[in-house]
Amino acid sequence: MFHYEGATDAGRVRSNNEDSLLLDPELGLFVVADGMGGHRHGQMAAELACATLRHYLNSSRSPSDVTWPFGYDWKLSLDENRLITGILLANHHVWRRSEENPAYAGMGSTIVAALAQGDKAAIANVGDSRAYLFRRGLLSQLTIDDTWLNTVLDQVTIDQKTLSKHPMRNVLTQAAGTRRDLDVHTREVELQDADILLLCSDGLYGVVSEQDIVAVLQSDKSLRCQVTALEEAALAAGAPDNLSCVLVRYVHDPNRDAREDSVS
Repeated sequence: MFHYEGATDAGRVRSNNEDSLLLDPELGLFVVADGMGGHRHGQMAAELACATLRHYLNSSRSPSDVTWPFGYDWKLSLDENRLITGILLANHHVWRRSEENPAYAGMGSTIVAALAQGDKAAIANVGDSRAYLFRRGLLSQLTIDDTWLNTVLDQVTIDQKTLSKHPMRNVLTQAAGTRRDLDVHTREVELQDADILLLCSDGLYGVVSEQDIVAVLQSDKSLRCQVTALEEAALAAGAPDNLSCVLVRYVHDPNRDAREDSVS
């Protein structure tokens, strides 16, 4: 059984919120998309990405009806492959929309998605929106940031002070709609009782420390209150960017009294 809550906010600086959330308990699908492009084009990209992903995940629920337009990776689980295909389709649709009108050029969206079924969750991402696993007081990042900084750290050793001031440090190396081909990152986790998945945009983790996130998640407050607390922490820190977060808690005992909306 899964309990879930989500929230998104424009923040304290930007007038328009270009983030988009998708919480579909029937599919077990939870998504945070952080759009880019300005003039509401980022919002369009994020919404299109979520809609495309939802449509494909819904149409691929029956094994007999699944199609794999981008192929199938036998090293990965079925749900990982479904997420990859959905994200690649989203990339295709956002890319095509930007080609149709020069005004849309440059628009795109990060995507982080969780597909939760039974006691497992498949995770996929492109861009720098993240998924974390909170288990027994420890917060672990499940996703890979597609940023210039992350690419550099994988290849060379550079002084952290230099990196913290580098103008390219937060530049994305890929996102849905920004290039024809994407490398979608995936992993699958086996869930334990009381595990919490946190999906969020950089507007949250960029201003709220992991220590403060842990303090919120290990509290005995409801998921709704925890989401509110995370949102308020980002706003208190200045919230220079749009911020979004989704919490999904796995409960092994289906008879446990729940205060939040849930799906079996």
